Amino acid sequence: MNRSIERLYTGLVNSIVLPVGDRFFGQRMMQRLAFLRQAQWWTPEQLIAYRDESLRQLIQTVYRDVAYTREVMDARGLRPEDIRTAEDLRMLPVMTKQMYRAQSVERLTRPTGQTTFDACSSGSTGAPFCVKEDNYTAGWYRAAFMLALEWLGWTPGQPHVQTGISPTRSRGRWIKDMMLNCHYVSAYDLTDAHLDEVLDYMDSQEIRYLFGYPGSLYYLAERAAERGWTQSLVGAATWGDNLYPHYRQAIESTFKTRVTDTYGIGEGMQIAAQCGHGMTYHIFSTDVIVEFLDDADQPVPVGQSGNVVLTRLHPGPWPLIRYKVGDVAIPGGWRRCPCGRGFEVLESLQGRDTDVIVTPSGNRLIVHFFTGILEYFPEVDTFQVIQDEPGVVRLLVVPAQGYNVGGG
Repeated sequence: MNRSIERLYTGLVNSIVLPVGDRFFGQRMMQRLAFLRQAQWWTPEQLIAYRDESLRQLIQTVYRDVAYTREVMDARGLRPEDIRTAEDLRMLPVMTKQMYRAQSVERLTRPTGQTTFDACSSGSTGAPFCVKEDNYTAGWYRAAFMLALEWLGWTPGQPHVQTGISPTRSRGRWIKDMMLNCHYVSAYDLTDAHLDEVLDYMDSQEIRYLFGYPGSLYYLAERAAERGWTQSLVGAATWGDNLYPHYRQAIESTFKTRVTDTYGIGEGMQIAAQCGHGMTYHIFSTDVIVEFLDDADQPVPVGQSGNVVLTRLHPGPWPLIRYKVGDVAIPGGWRRCPCGRGFEVLESLQGRDTDVIVTPSGNRLIVHFFTGILEYFPEVDTFQVIQDEPGVVRLLVVPAQGYNVGGG
């Protein structure tokens, strides 16, 4: 795409297409994005004040609307006004997927006036888990994700390649891809032939941005290096899996660009993202409270790894308060990043390690190949895929509670 035409198109996308889409779908993503563009430069004191006020409103709303939370608070003798700061959250229990599953959906959700749909974790660090989401909630966390991509220099509407795990694109996603100039390719097919097709497309269209799962981008970079790739990119962003150092090195050296990693969960939260200065992740402190706890659910000091526990500051149809996601990370506190943003920082993610399964035909299967299949089987609670030798794969399954393995 000609650069002047590209600028004209991106202006159209940002000033007309996305705002109209927001009104049509009820997302308000662009309104939230405009707020985040300013809030990222607030001081830590301003962010903490905003975060705590949002928390107070959240607790009042959830106590009024969600039966399970109200019962838990009543049993502990708590009133909404007792929880005023992030530290006060410790009065509430840490919630696990198993604890949520033990309750009915009706006792965990609240009406929002919008149609709800399932939003699910991938299961890459534990059992797949689904919550209820609506379009407004989706717009809330997508705004944070869009901000993270802007840190790369990307503007909505600029051509890019994205690797993903949807086997087929729904009509809505196909329209989104078309409007945002996204060339969507499968992260499941990592054969040399398919990787060559992607590279040929990037070359012919002069693609300058590359997004997707670290494993898929790594093998794309490896294939590009084998072919003597010389085209440089402006930026690359990863999500979903662990960005191993050798993945980063291969992508950056081959495509001659900086890789920034993002951290979110499928249950409806964008948690943090790298800005490009060092390895630091910025926590979206306007959107989520992140606790780092030891195995006794006590806070760990800055610089020590802890279990990630999340509180989303927007209630949505399924409020998530002190939700233990199964990840491990190292907190950095409110240390100021050289970029100048005031967000709390996360030093590193440690609990998203995944491997790649190699098939006899030469395809490479990332973990989401399996989660994308097994999420349709409610009989499966947790699974593990093991490959000890080429051509042999073992699938270990923990049945869901109440499922009779013997069938009797």
